[in-house]
Amino acid sequence: MSPESPRRLQPLCDRIGRDRVEAVVARFYDRLETDPRLGRYFSAIPDLQAHRQRIADFWWIAMGGRLAAPPEVDMVGAHRPLGLSTEDFSHWLALFDETVQRSLPADLADPWLLMAKAVAQRLIGQVVDR
Repeated sequence: MSPESPRRLQPLCDRIGRDRVEAVVARFYDRLETDPRLGRYFSAIPDLQAHRQRIADFWWIAMGGRLAAPPEVDMVGAHRPLGLSTEDFSHWLALFDETVQRSLPADLADPWLLMAKAVAQRLIGQVVDR
């Protein structure tokens, strides 16, 4: 890079791309819906396709993307009444880790996983009864 050309940061959303974000979310939810531990939570969602889209939108925005009409997402309010445990979140995170690692190269998977770990820790701190 020449001294006169500015360094440009590329948001994770631009590096991964919307299509891949949606594909990873779809693969992940395919796993969640059939998972022996977590599947029951997802079978209770009335419109799972709309939920998947909202989650893809959530990740897109978290990665720096923009949407004309961002969804309202109340993660704490949605998860608090479920009675989830720290182990449930750890299992969710392990499934997410496997899905992202299999779907993306490490330079894209790793930063997304760091974000997912932060989301899980926040939810554990705010919704798990200790």
